[in-house]
Amino acid sequence: MKLDAMPAASTAFIAPAPEEPGDEAQKRAIADAVWTDLLWLMPPGRTVTVTVRDGNVAVDLGPPGSIPEIAPH
Repeated sequence: MKLDAMPAASTAFIAPAPEEPGDEAQKRAIADAVWTDLLWLMPPGRTVTVTVRDGNVAVDLGPPGSIPEIAPH
């Protein structure tokens, strides 16, 4: 079932996929690539959320102001 096919009022729970061996290394590699190649593009004082799925990239910019504390990956 596609997620976008679910009705807005659905209370269905979709459990996250279990992590595969090597996920931590892959997360670290992605975080390192963002740090070295993209961080300079991020607006200071704003949260930037990048979502990638099936080759599509979405970027959301949070409101100006304080940045919530996020644990590093």
